Amino acid sequence: MYGRILLNDTYEVKDMSIYDDIEKIKKQIEEENSEPLKIALFGQPGAGKSSIINKLVGERVAKTGASTDVTTEADFIPYEGLLLVDLPGYGTSKFPPNEWMSQFNPKEFDLFLCVFSGKFHEADTRFFKELQESGKVCLFVRNMSDQLWEDGKTLEELKQDIIDDVEKQVGSRQNVYFTSCRTSTGFDSLQDAIQESLEPAKKEKYIRYAKAYTVEHLEQKREECKKLVTKYAAIAAANGINPVPGVDISVDLSVMLKLFSQINKAYGLNDAKLALLEGALLPVAKKVLDYATKEGLSLLLKRFATKTALKNSSKYVPIVGQVIAASAGYAMTYKAGIHYLDDCHELATEVLKKELQ
Repeated sequence: MYGRILLNDTYEVKDMSIYDDIEKIKKQIEEENSEPLKIALFGQPGAGKSSIINKLVGERVAKTGASTDVTTEADFIPYEGLLLVDLPGYGTSKFPPNEWMSQFNPKEFDLFLCVFSGKFHEADTRFFKELQESGKVCLFVRNMSDQLWEDGKTLEELKQDIIDDVEKQVGSRQNVYFTSCRTSTGFDSLQDAIQESLEPAKKEKYIRYAKAYTVEHLEQKREECKKLVTKYAAIAAANGINPVPGVDISVDLSVMLKLFSQINKAYGLNDAKLALLEGALLPVAKKVLDYATKEGLSLLLKRFATKTALKNSSKYVPIVGQVIAASAGYAMTYKAGIHYLDDCHELATEVLKKELQ
């Protein structure tokens, strides 16, 4: 069966077999979710690698205070489409360099973060050079920067001393990102650096699931979530197994609920963050919670299944037969998905403003 259907948020119209195209979208989603983005953190015990992992995703996913030098096991921490790995101590008596490199193949990871909080160690230098030879990207993170102090020197002078020391140790000029997990400073720049170090597909995944520290980060997150809306709305419309009450259109509610869950996770809108909201945003927060249920979703879909909505969509979808139902369903599911995304984005923006205060 052939026809024409909306494919993206720019309302591009494309001839296709609707069923073939839906299968392609499903396959694309499966491929995107099949392999997580892998970021490995290494450095000396006590540098705060676990705390940095928690800051990168905005959740307490890693246990803090534990030293990785007492074990030969890496701490693998999955978070949505990410896999963050706290690597054990490199070049110690428990784990000599040759054994380390044979067990933890650098080629398996997309990015490395070298985390230190004091003097840069020779073992870190050796490992960095191994990564260079393997063609891997490594970012240097000087954690606990809020503790930097020396009588007679400014903060900028102290930071420059650290940058110079890293250059001396590794033999080349490197950007050093200064962070503090206590004050949350420096993570805006670190997140930008991580994004720019990843290939496009991995960058999109990182933007979607990493914590936003700036309004710009949230805008990037919204653009990535719009891509999810486009894909999931098409699948929900094509499956068409649940009639929408009061409307002669059926969609797959389970697909839409999964979409809403993905958007919610991308923005990290957990109960603790929603508790920060007050006043005029409380009704919006309630809607976000209600729409994530089957009953609430049905009401939202019905809201967009008006003659006006379908009429506006029809000029982009000149089709016949069963494809009409799928296209009408897409107009409804896409608009509902964007509405939910806008609500989540509004809430996340307010949460971020409160956090920055």
